This record gives sequence, structure tokens and C-alpha cells, in this order.
Amino acid sequence: MRKSYVFLALFFSGLAGFAGELRIITSGGLQGVANDQGQVVVPAIYEKLGWSNGQSDITSESIGYFENGKWGLINIKTTKLTNARYTTLEPFNDLLFEAGIAGKFTNIIFRGLIDSKSQVHLDFKYYTIDDLGDHRLLVSEYVTGGELRFGVYTDQNERLIAPEYASIDREGNYILARNKARKARIYNLNGQVVLPVWVDEVKPTSEGLVVINEGYQGFLDHHGKLIHELTYKSVEDLVKFPRWEVKKLNGAEQRFFLCDSLSYDYETDLLIAHVNNAEHMLGASETLFQDQQHGLKYISNGFLVTRNKYLQTWGIYKTDGREVAIGFDSVAVDADYFYAKSGASWDVYNLFGRKINDRPFQQVRSSQERHVPVRKNDYWGWVDFQGEQLINYHFEDVIPTTNPGHFMAKNYGRWGVSGFDDEWLIMPQYDSVYAYQSFYLAERGFATHVYSLGGKLLYELPYTLMPGDFLAVQDSASVGAVTDQGYYIYPEYDEVSRHGEFFELRKGTITGLISGTGRVLLGPKDAVEDVLSYSEGYFHIIKDGKHGFVDENGKLRIANRYDSAQYYHEGLAPVKLLGKWGFVDPAENLVIQPFYRYSSVFDHGLAVIQSGEHFGIINQEGEEVIAPVWKYIERLTTGNYRITDWDMKMGLVDANGKFIVRPNYGSIEDTDQALIIAGRSGKKGVLDYSGFTKVPFDYQQIQIVGDYLLLRK
Repeated sequence: MRKSYVFLALFFSGLAGFAGELRIITSGGLQGVANDQGQVVVPAIYEKLGWSNGQSDITSESIGYFENGKWGLINIKTTKLTNARYTTLEPFNDLLFEAGIAGKFTNIIFRGLIDSKSQVHLDFKYYTIDDLGDHRLLVSEYVTGGELRFGVYTDQNERLIAPEYASIDREGNYILARNKARKARIYNLNGQVVLPVWVDEVKPTSEGLVVINEGYQGFLDHHGKLIHELTYKSVEDLVKFPRWEVKKLNGAEQRFFLCDSLSYDYETDLLIAHVNNAEHMLGASETLFQDQQHGLKYISNGFLVTRNKYLQTWGIYKTDGREVAIGFDSVAVDADYFYAKSGASWDVYNLFGRKINDRPFQQVRSSQERHVPVRKNDYWGWVDFQGEQLINYHFEDVIPTTNPGHFMAKNYGRWGVSGFDDEWLIMPQYDSVYAYQSFYLAERGFATHVYSLGGKLLYELPYTLMPGDFLAVQDSASVGAVTDQGYYIYPEYDEVSRHGEFFELRKGTITGLISGTGRVLLGPKDAVEDVLSYSEGYFHIIKDGKHGFVDENGKLRIANRYDSAQYYHEGLAPVKLLGKWGFVDPAENLVIQPFYRYSSVFDHGLAVIQSGEHFGIINQEGEEVIAPVWKYIERLTTGNYRITDWDMKMGLVDANGKFIVRPNYGSIEDTDQALIIAGRSGKKGVLDYSGFTKVPFDYQQIQIVGDYLLLRK
């Protein structure tokens, strides 16, 4: 049990009148000690001499003796130092001996330390004793459940650290005591706490210790002085975290965090601070977990699912930090339930945090219509939202579908589709079955049977089916499709693509167009080369190298006379004629003449145009709402427009073409909260739509999420 003790060699050069090498001798079945001249030092009167670990080295002029099933200690002058009363006895270091006594009601051996004068230096109550150096001893005790707890004593029986830790190590002038979660408390060699907090990790360096707690780093020198507080991103490079300020938009609250970034979950009003590889989950006003060892895995329906990074266990919590259930090997989530695994068993929790099953299941799958597929006694069945049996356990396997009332099931090695009334919709006679949009695809051998969701057999196809944006049919190098309406397009085309409910069929240089029911809009005689898009009832096509539009009946409504075009939006489509862009309506009236180098489609009655090198905004009458004098104009997702002048200054224009703020800023970011994050002289601030400064230009980074302002200096 010793980590370091010094054996004296069996060679003594001047030992109290004896000289030469000592050796154990046996006479009449008993043992003693003699020197190399044969002179008896210890008479052969003992059953065995040496130590309980099988060694026979003499330490501190002493050696163990075995008598009547127990060990005692004598010196080489034959003086009995102790009676033979120890279950184990062996040298601990060059001055002390570890002795063990068996418990009265257990087989556990309780160990202590004695010296060569039989004085007790450490009481007999420890399972292990190890030498930490500098007269410090690492001891362990058994606790309830058979676990060991470690502490530190001196070799004079003085307690420095109580035996209550899962492990203890020494690192230079420090003692690191860890709990079950592997978090460490740092002590000096006198047993005094050096840091008031537990830490996740300790990295020794030539100058001291780098300490890491919840993603933050600090530094301790060799003398126990905290040189750098635990606020650094990298203490070795002295890189600090940005300082974030969090405010409510109404100004009612203000908090500060040191972190890389902050993110926000709109559903739960939860802020998450990202600190190196740690995540700190922040509620409306406080940190949810005092000990940030929880890695966030899911946020769902007012609950958090986290994984403990040290215990490697999963837990379910409310978003205010209240514990629902913890200690699982894993947790899966769907829209209605949490599925918690422990060993080979599963439990199901509903969205109220209540476990719906009395006994665990062997396996579970995602719910369907609030019903849960579960495996029990090696067979699958279904339970309802209260955990009551819905369908008896008799399937070999089940798979949920999006088809109400039905699920895929395996019975006697074959797949089919069953209902929650326990009646077969598609008999179990297939190698595999899977659901795709409005079909069931059942495979048997090299054929695929296509069924409607009502269970009607539509087609038996000897081809490869490729579900994607639509159900494609592949035959060697040719493709076809089965439309959502169940119409079969034979695989004879080079390419099939989809435009809404219509299908473009390309073969060679000719493109056809049919509806989902098989109605032909464009055929080979129409000689259309390409269909580019579909919008507001019109297909943008290319014919004879020119752009035009056909309607949903395949009628050419806008002649293929244009160099280029875009899709219809708000009743107008941009077209390019003689190198310039204008707009036509569905009757091919040239509503806005082709004056422009570029034009966007209309959105909320406005379009961005480019005249020469300059950008502007026009309305549907072709009137200039914003004169084309700007370097660039960009429509934003808020419906407003960001304008950049020739000095690279930015401003904001509303959907009516009115300036919200003039172009006086280096950057402009519009938000859904009617606030503008603007940049000026390398710093950012916040303006309202009246142009008033709501947050001064003092920050490097600003985010507006939910009801929060996130500000980084």
C-alpha cells in the first residue's frame, strides 16, 4: 500500500557489534538471522521472519516475525517490539511500519502506522495509507456503499484534510482533493483551502498552476498566491473574456457577464453564456445552475435537457432551474415526451415532468399522435399518453408514420402497415415498408409496390425509387416520377424537376411541362428549352434563346422576346430588353420602360434599381421614391432599405421610401424591435426609429434578442 519507502539493504557495516551481510536461517522448521560468518544474530525460534508482503528486508534494524497466525515486530537484538497481533505488517518508509488489523465483523483490514519503538503514529482505521512526502499521508476510509473516501494526515496523526473526497493527488506545494464529479478543491500542504471555489481542471506549469473553473482560467504561483483571478479566457496568453452587459429593452434590469458570446432561446426566454467550452444557462434574472457542469442538449416546451460533463449523466430541468429527473445515461426528446435511459431500461416523461410508466421499457421510439411505441418482453406495442396499454405487445418491430391512425409494423419477419385499431391496412408480406409523403413504398425482391395512404395499390414498379423533393423513378440513365396525385411519369427523361405542383421533363434540348395529374402544359412541339421558375401563375421559360412566360394552361402569355427576365411578384416581372431592365404586367404591357442597368422584383410596392453606377428606389408607377444617387441599396428582411453613399456611410429608409436615419453611420443593422444598431468611429450604439440614441456609441458589439440588449465593450 506504500508509494515510497526506503528499504535498508541487508548489508550492515557496523551494526551494534555485528558486521557483514545478514541472512535468514532455518533450523528445525523455525527461522532466525545470522551474519555471513555464521554468527547467529536472532535465534531460530520464529515460525517466519520477514513481512506479510513476502519481502524479507531489514528496516530500521527491525524485521517482522510471524507467530500463531499473526505478525509482530522485533529488532536484530532479538528484542520483541510488539506482540504478534497484526494481520499485515510491512515497512512503510525508513522509519515507520504499516500494520493492519482485521475488523471484528468484516474482512476489511484496518491499517495504521507504528515506529520501531512500537509507538502508534497513525490510528488503525484506514483502508489504504500512502506517502505524499513532507510527512503527509494519504489515507482512505470505507463508506456506505463500498466506496472509498480519501483524506490527508501527518505522520503524527494530525488531520489536515478530512477523508471525504473521491480522490486526492499532490501537485508540487498543493494538494488536489476531488469529489465524485471530478471537481477539485485546492489545499496547501498545511491543509488550508487556497481557493474558495471548486475547479474543473488543474494544469501544472513550471511557475505554478493554471486553474480552470466553468470555462474561466486563473493562475496560482508555487506559494499559494492567486496571481490572476479566474476571469481569463487564456491565462497563459493573458487573454481576457469580453465583458457583456445585458439589459432589458425597457431598462428595468442590468447584468454583466464575462464570456465569449451570448445566445438566446425565444421559446423559453433563456440566455446562454458561452465560456470557452462551457455553457452557462441564465434565467430571467439569475444563473440557473450554481455549478456550471451542465452541458445544454435540448430546450423544449419549457424544459432543459442537460448532460453533466463530469458524471456523464443526463438530467431534465425546468427552464427556471428546478430539477425534474436526473442521473440518466441518456435522454431523447420529441414534441410530446422525454425518453430517459438508465442501463438497458427506458422511462417516459410527459411535458408536465411526470413519468407515465410504472415499470421500465426495454426500448422506446418517437411518439405518434401522443401514442408511444414501446418494447416489452422482447415485443413491441403502444401505450397512450397516460401510460396505459393501447395495443398489445405482439409486433417484432414498429415504426411511427405521419399518416394518422396507422404505423408500420413487422410480424413474422415481414413488414406491413397496421392501424391503432390493430387491423392491417397493408398486409405484412414485404421485405421493407417506408412512408413517403402521400405514399407507402413496400419493397419485395426487386420490385417496389406503391400504395396510397388509404392502402390502395397504385403501382408495382421494377425500378429504383428515390424519395426527395418528389418521388423520382430511376431506370439506368433515365428518370421518371410518381407525382403527389399518384400520376406515373415513365422513366424516359434525362432530368425531372419540380415547380410547385408542376413537373418539368427534360429530354435532350427539349423541355416539357405537366401538372401533377398528368395534364400536359408544354410538349415537344412547343420547343421550350428551359423552365426557370414559377410564380403567381406564370412559368418563366426560355425559347429560341429568349425569355418569356407561359400560364398554367401552357399558353405563351409573354412572348419570348426578352434578353433576360425575373419572376412575377406583386403583378409585375422585371424584363431585360436591349441591355436595359423594365417591367411588364401579365398582359405584357410595358408598365415601366427599360431604363435601368439592374432592377429587383417589387416588394411592398418598391423595387431597387440601378441607373448607370447609381442605385435608387422606384414605385410601381415608375416614380423615383429614392433618387438613383447612391452607391448601393439593399432591401432588408424587416422591409426597410439600407442605403450606402459614396463615402461608405449608411442610412435606413422605410418601406414607403422615407428616411428613418440619414447615411451618417459606418454600419447599420435593422431589427424587428424598431431599433437600429449603428456603428460610428469603430464603436456601436442603438438608435430608435426617430433617430434618438437609446444606447451610447461605447460598445464593440451589440445584439438585440427577445427583450434583451446584449452589449460588449
